[in-house]
Amino acid sequence: MMKRKKFLSLVLAVMIAITALAGCSGAKDGGDTTGTSNNDSNAGTSGNTEGEKTVITIWSKDRHDAKYIQEKIDAYNESNTDNVKVDYQLYTDNFQQAVDLAVLSDELPDILKLQDQVYNQYVNQGQWLDLYEYMDADMKEYFKDEVYSGINEIDGKLYYIPTCGTTGRLIYNKEIFARVGIENPPATMAEMVEDAKLITSTLSGEGIYGYAQHMKSASSALERSLDLQMERETGIKKGFDFKKGEYDFSGYEELLGYWTELLSEDCAFPGCESLDIDPLRTQFANGKIGMYISWTHSEPGVYRDQFPMDSEKWDAAPIPTASGVEAGKQNITFTSAYLINAQSKNTELAFKVYKEIFTSEDFLVGYHEGGYGVSIIPDIVAKAKLNDEIRDKKWLQMQDIDDVLPLTPQEANGQAVIVEGEDYYKTFETIYYGNADMTSTLQDLAERYNKAYKQGIEDGIGKEFKIENYDPMNP
Repeated sequence: MMKRKKFLSLVLAVMIAITALAGCSGAKDGGDTTGTSNNDSNAGTSGNTEGEKTVITIWSKDRHDAKYIQEKIDAYNESNTDNVKVDYQLYTDNFQQAVDLAVLSDELPDILKLQDQVYNQYVNQGQWLDLYEYMDADMKEYFKDEVYSGINEIDGKLYYIPTCGTTGRLIYNKEIFARVGIENPPATMAEMVEDAKLITSTLSGEGIYGYAQHMKSASSALERSLDLQMERETGIKKGFDFKKGEYDFSGYEELLGYWTELLSEDCAFPGCESLDIDPLRTQFANGKIGMYISWTHSEPGVYRDQFPMDSEKWDAAPIPTASGVEAGKQNITFTSAYLINAQSKNTELAFKVYKEIFTSEDFLVGYHEGGYGVSIIPDIVAKAKLNDEIRDKKWLQMQDIDDVLPLTPQEANGQAVIVEGEDYYKTFETIYYGNADMTSTLQDLAERYNKAYKQGIEDGIGKEFKIENYDPMNP
């Protein structure tokens, strides 16, 4: 693992206002809201009071760990002596849009669950609290190995502490595989397409299909699958070549060809193009999908608490690559981390709530043991007693194929790489669903990204990203 190195426009606000306001009101079609919230009275605004109590509001995007976290928050609300009530709210479908609108209207909550896009979009605008200003010496020492220069620590300021990590894996139904005679999960995309076709051709009469992915959101689907495949096969992350210091999408042709097959009616669960992740998981738990790709941190909790499924029926494996050759590591994404709103009226109290709930040993051990996330803190890993379900699924844990990769220019500063036209996820969609010409489409994509990248540097907003002698196998 690498050594700890390395406005919005008003038009946008108008476009997202209806959706985001639905989320803020707790409307079901805008994202479920859960917890102690009374959403009729400024629930998303920092520094509310309820009687004599100060309300500290937390927004999360994750449903898989909501039950565990709500229990911890309920206990804190009962026991704390600071006259604090923590209001925990869940936004699963419109988290980023709700945050964008809240920033524009100055109604951002006190604490937010980390989402990379949200963090990167506002980190250069003074939106997040520097935790160093509130951490004591003991806390700094305990979490010193969770400090990554250029990622969560920028210019001497620490904006979040990752306590868990996640990466992508192939999730497959062992019973379905056995029924059609598949002995082992596929290692290459050719094998994966073949297996998906076999399952679909054999069992579709029973409503069982070989493969599914929640393609309603291309970004959500591909960041946990195709992105990681390219990292392992070529060392290129989100289209950026760190050695060349430029965007290059030409190497995606073979992989996108396989994805076109994988999402065809010969392989895929009907309606994948409009499928969300939880409906997909429901069908998987019901034994209707042979395999799909998702995060290591979420599936154990999902199939224990949300969509109960016999643990013996499913397992995880490495995501197949196009050729089977590995030329790089696949990225570990940080999870179970929280951002504190620097504009909150109660930053000191918000930090205390964050520290006492989310950084306690009891919380961290229980979170890891419960399969809600994979801890990256050695002391927590040593103390946790994993249940059989998690311990026996080797590929739910971090392995040699996983590592923390450098940030791409757009990840480091989204305002510095403003791409004209569709982003690369939506562009890929025109290939695997729209039959766009592969070569010319990918060439145009690279030209648009590199133009935006260079423009950001010329404007003094961005900077050049080039790592001499970059080794994708040892990032």
